[in-house]
Amino acid sequence: MQNLNPARIIVRRGRDLMIIGALVLLAGLVIGSIGLLTVLLFSSPVFGLGAMGIGVLVVLTGLALMARGLSLRTENEPAKMVAQALSSGLGADYTFIRNLSRRGLGYIDGVLVGPPGVLVFRIHDQPGVFMNEGADWLERKGGGAYSLSRLSLTRECVADVVALRKYLAARNLAHVPVYAIVVFTHPSATITARQPNVPIADLRSLLNVIRGDYMREARIDAKSVQATVKAIYE
Repeated sequence: MQNLNPARIIVRRGRDLMIIGALVLLAGLVIGSIGLLTVLLFSSPVFGLGAMGIGVLVVLTGLALMARGLSLRTENEPAKMVAQALSSGLGADYTFIRNLSRRGLGYIDGVLVGPPGVLVFRIHDQPGVFMNEGADWLERKGGGAYSLSRLSLTRECVADVVALRKYLAARNLAHVPVYAIVVFTHPSATITARQPNVPIADLRSLLNVIRGDYMREARIDAKSVQATVKAIYE
């Protein structure tokens, strides 16, 4: 199995955001300076105060863009653990792409591309006792009863699937099927399920789960597999 991390794309995107943010910040300072000069030089401060307010907003926007550029992570350690668990059971016709972040697609923990199609991963790396019912997640804390959790792993995973299907369709790959799975990587996490909308697994059960669902049949040819990897990774 090929294991890829598009770090260069993420680094480039972060650099672009930093440059755009710096330009927006500079524009905000210019607008604010014009407003300040107007207030100082003219008796009617309405225009000047308005320009200063707009300048402050533009400066804050620039700072937010720069902070976003700095915050983009170039690695996803839980996704690396998933890749290691997959590598022992998958051959060279499979490619796992982790830490995926692209315009028009958003952020996805990882995707597996192979003859069965594409499998989207939503990965949770925290300990706890969890139960999945349909699209809802319950959590038990301190040995008490299960209560509704703030986790929305299933819905987030489904949203990633929808986004990836649209992304592939725009690149003439609408025939490539896209599936989903939620994976827990922490060794202390306990998971159970009742009629889950999306398959769930931990690292120990991961290969068995995908063999019983995603890998049941080959659905696309090698050319489509290569085109899909290229569309997602390059």
